[in-house]
Amino acid sequence: MTLKIKVEKLPRKVLETAVKLNDPLKKIYITLYSCREPVTPEEIAEKLGYARAYVHMRLCQLESMDLAKRINEERRVKFEAI
Repeated sequence: MTLKIKVEKLPRKVLETAVKLNDPLKKIYITLYSCREPVTPEEIAEKLGYARAYVHMRLCQLESMDLAKRINEERRVKFEAI
């Protein structure tokens, strides 16, 4: 499954941040922002067609850059854009 995002409708601040990121992080960051609610790495991986472990690694990178927030729910971890 692929996700179609209208880049024209994203806020300027999000686009400016995405431009500064390297290529592997751009898609994941924009997809995370577009979800508008906390999502699991598995959900993002499905939308982008990536492996779950790869997406989780990249989300942890975004978290260390203060661009994403981790939310622990029992046995699941979710992320949301800051």
